[in-house]
Amino acid sequence: MLLRAVLFSLVPVVAAGVSGAVAAIRPPGRRVTSGIQHFAAGVVFAAAAIELLPGVLHQRPGVAIAGFAAGIVVMFSFRGLSSALERRRSDDGPALPIGLAVATGVDFAIDGLVLGAGFAAGGTTGLLLSIALAVEYLFVGLSLSASMSGAASRRLTAVAPAALSLLTVAGTAVGVVLLVDASPPVLGGVLAFGAVAFMYLATEELLVEAHEQGETALGSVGFFVGFLIYLLLDELIG
Repeated sequence: MLLRAVLFSLVPVVAAGVSGAVAAIRPPGRRVTSGIQHFAAGVVFAAAAIELLPGVLHQRPGVAIAGFAAGIVVMFSFRGLSSALERRRSDDGPALPIGLAVATGVDFAIDGLVLGAGFAAGGTTGLLLSIALAVEYLFVGLSLSASMSGAASRRLTAVAPAALSLLTVAGTAVGVVLLVDASPPVLGGVLAFGAVAFMYLATEELLVEAHEQGETALGSVGFFVGFLIYLLLDELIG
């Protein structure tokens, strides 16, 4: 199981590498970026709603509440840290986006832990989460690389997303090792935590960034298309 999980965790790494290379060569325009962000948000939200939350609902309510509470505390704590680092960056003038890089690294590590829990839970959860993370990393890589443009070399801009996404591989391995023999309530708590992390990414990062890029009807439809595609994949693979 460990080898299978690690191999599937490399799929998001490849996606991050592709996005970094594309952004370093030719960053997408604002409308295209907004459409990608809406689509990615739909896929990520579907992963939380279809893959993570059902596993939580089968457990005791206390487990779900504890996992959700932990997820809220962790994600918004790192949001505060990231915002503080970004304000310092703005005060000091153009520089590497340290705050965004830290937030991205934390997000990738948590994604890996959730992916490991998905494989430990069995079924097709791990496979479908790998697909959702690949779509997520396409956007996150584009966003990080675009923010580094002008403050870092083209090589660093291209490889940064893939380098940070290796944290997902490490998180997946840790998740499988720690959770392969875990009790259902423990797995439910981890999945509840992951659901918060995924929903936070979709609502507080992807959609917020998409609206800042400029709102179009076609771009907004991308959210529902992404959700629908994930739902169809879940039906076909599951």
